[in-house]
Amino acid sequence: MIIRKFTRIILGAALGISVFAFAGNVPETAYAADMSDISVTSTREDVQQVVDDGNFHYTELDGTEIDHIYELYNNDPETIKQLQRQSDYNATGDIATLSARYTHSSMFDGYKVIKGIDVSEWNGDNINWKKVKAAGISYAFIRVGGRYYGSGKYFIDSTYKDNIKNALNAGVDVGVYFYSQAISTSEAKTEAKYTTDLISGYNITYPVVMDYEYAWEDGGLSGRLYNAHLSKSAATNVIKAFCAAVESKGYVGMIYASKTVITDDMNASSIAQSYPIWNAQYNDTDTLTVKHSYWQYSDVGKVSGISNATDMNFRYVKSPAAPSSLTQSACTDSTITLTWTKIPEVYAYQIVRYDSSEDKYVSVGTAKGAGTTTFTDKNLQDGKKYTYKVRGYYKLSSGAIYGTYSAECTGITIADTIENFAATVTAPTSVKLSWSPIPAATGYRVYRSNGSSGSYETIATTNSPDDCDVTDSQLNPGTKYNYKVRAYTTTDTNTIWHVLSDAKTITTDPGEVTGLKITSAYTSSLTLKWNKQENVDGYIVYVWEPSNATWTRLAKISSKSTDTYTHKGLPHSTEYSYTVCAYYKKNGTYHYTETASAVSGFTGPAVPSQIATASRTAKSVTIRWTQISDATGYTVYKYNTSSKSFEQVARISGSSNRTYTFTGLKAGTEYKFGVRAYTERNGFTGFSDRKDFSSCTLPATFTSSFKYTPLGSQRFLQWSKLSYADGYIVYKYDQKANKYTRVKKITSNKTNFCFVPNLRRGYGYRVLAYMKYNGKIYYGAMSNAPVKNTSLTGTITDSSVNLRAKAGTNSRVVRTLARGSKVKISGYAKSGRYIWYKVTYTRGSRKYTGYIRSDFIRVK
Repeated sequence: MIIRKFTRIILGAALGISVFAFAGNVPETAYAADMSDISVTSTREDVQQVVDDGNFHYTELDGTEIDHIYELYNNDPETIKQLQRQSDYNATGDIATLSARYTHSSMFDGYKVIKGIDVSEWNGDNINWKKVKAAGISYAFIRVGGRYYGSGKYFIDSTYKDNIKNALNAGVDVGVYFYSQAISTSEAKTEAKYTTDLISGYNITYPVVMDYEYAWEDGGLSGRLYNAHLSKSAATNVIKAFCAAVESKGYVGMIYASKTVITDDMNASSIAQSYPIWNAQYNDTDTLTVKHSYWQYSDVGKVSGISNATDMNFRYVKSPAAPSSLTQSACTDSTITLTWTKIPEVYAYQIVRYDSSEDKYVSVGTAKGAGTTTFTDKNLQDGKKYTYKVRGYYKLSSGAIYGTYSAECTGITIADTIENFAATVTAPTSVKLSWSPIPAATGYRVYRSNGSSGSYETIATTNSPDDCDVTDSQLNPGTKYNYKVRAYTTTDTNTIWHVLSDAKTITTDPGEVTGLKITSAYTSSLTLKWNKQENVDGYIVYVWEPSNATWTRLAKISSKSTDTYTHKGLPHSTEYSYTVCAYYKKNGTYHYTETASAVSGFTGPAVPSQIATASRTAKSVTIRWTQISDATGYTVYKYNTSSKSFEQVARISGSSNRTYTFTGLKAGTEYKFGVRAYTERNGFTGFSDRKDFSSCTLPATFTSSFKYTPLGSQRFLQWSKLSYADGYIVYKYDQKANKYTRVKKITSNKTNFCFVPNLRRGYGYRVLAYMKYNGKIYYGAMSNAPVKNTSLTGTITDSSVNLRAKAGTNSRVVRTLARGSKVKISGYAKSGRYIWYKVTYTRGSRKYTGYIRSDFIRVK
């Protein structure tokens, strides 16, 4: 059916095909009478009289006259098409009857052919449906409405309710159609909902059809659907969206179109896989090769009970195919949900379940709609097998046509939680699990939690409903384990897993203590360590007594978290053997595990009695210690002040190798060292207690930092300060005699300079640092000759320092200098107990010379 665009002339086409340009096989009509009786002032009766006389011809009307006719017929979008069809029918008498001979496609050999019609308000509002039924019509597609091809608004067929009601009352099966102009999937879904809302409450057993056709205007194709120029893929998606939306409401979705549109403008083969197709081809032979279910072979049929020309149709029917892939998709303890593949076009599916008491299959329900491929059987017993089959069927007024049953499918309801689930410790390394059987089960799967991740892992799978116990072995003694179990049932198509049980927690009995070893051996002690045991109260340590060849209880440890014990007060270089067992209380009685495998070891050798410094430099210290005759060797340690611990720096083999030199040390620094003796016997190593010792390196030797500056008859000596030094000693060196004579001893490490007289050739000055350590004085190495410094400068270290004409505080002030002022030193003088530097201060082009007390100048 074609929809009128209100602002312009339209022409209708037969449902899915144009009766003017597309039929091809409809001969042109010769019109004897003119159209002079129709004008913009004509009444509806005037127009209808022209139609009844067979003289109506739309091509002789202008646009205003067509608009006027639409208004006379309530703007029904099929007005022009239906008037023309009625006029042609009245003029020629070229009609199709039920008795005419038509050639059906060979694809329908063996099919039952059922005759039907499709109608709208254009077939009149007084159809005698009982006569229609008596005329051999089995079904009718009734227009419920459509969408205008211009504005896109919806309209409702004014007769659809009466037609549906009266057709059903007369025993005529009913389907419906909606004239579509949808150009998107969303619009198609909206049209489908609009249609299904209109037919809600009616017994619609035939498909809900999407009438897919283009509008005709001004002698050509037009309208929103045509102008959208949808691709084949896009059009296919729109059609499928409509049909899917219809089937979601429990109906059968179908597409109606002309043969040309079916073959050229959509992917019909793809559509036919899921939905039936209705072919409009006005001919005496059905030539559409694509799979289809209906053929509209004429639009000028004569049917008793209908006064106007009527669309005539054939339906091709045979028993529906068997659904495939019938499967249990879900279940609970009282329901089983089945799914299967869709059988296009069927009205519904019948689900049957085998009843063992009657030894036959009985119906348990239906799933209405071809697209409804799931069904839930309810109120079942838990943990029981059920067997099902499914078949599709067509619902006709003459009786249902049932299809072939599917293959059987076994479903299982989930049993209630595993009952009487118990766990029993059978040994320190094994647990026995048991539970009550579930008759419907194929077997059981047992899970144990992974202690590190907490996830459950499969440890056993049984294959019999009566195999209801499992022993889990090779476990760790005294360890907590969590178990779960679930039943499973294998069907022909899948495996049904029953409810997982609650966790069962159990702790194995403590076993033999493992991991016993001697972790340390010193001069008078041995330390044991073992693996902690769960589910124990404590441990008992035993020592072997060689004198009476028995194990003697050494200690009872009343804490399961304690996994070490130190045996103290032992003689050095002596062998001992130990074992350990755990104890725990169970059912009010103390129990003892097997003792651990015994371990043996020796106490360490005697401690070196003395350590002394053999030699030292500014960067090294060599120590020596007393020999331990039975030692295999010694380990040497140095104290790390950062970690505040002794760190091993060397392992020396041989009891007579009793010295070690620490290098890379800092000058003038105290260090702590340590020495242990060790023995190796039968693969076991024992150590003596550590003997600790402190020593120091010598002060550093002055090299390039020792400098002199000539100052007339004096020399200014200077060297770097050493924070750790207690003072410095300056020597005069006789090169010829290679003799040093002490010139000056400075008792402060902060005074790092002095004035000395010039020496004659062959003599020079040297300096060294000294420090006090543990009541002794240690001297650094003698320096080399000082490096000459051509000039001596200084910086004023206090604010407002006076530069005086002569040494002494009573001398005239030449200038006052600020902190940071730079001066050049050229000599010195003494005044009282102070040394005064002779300096020159330069400011701009002027120079000021005078004396400043030495403690106000930092010499550089």
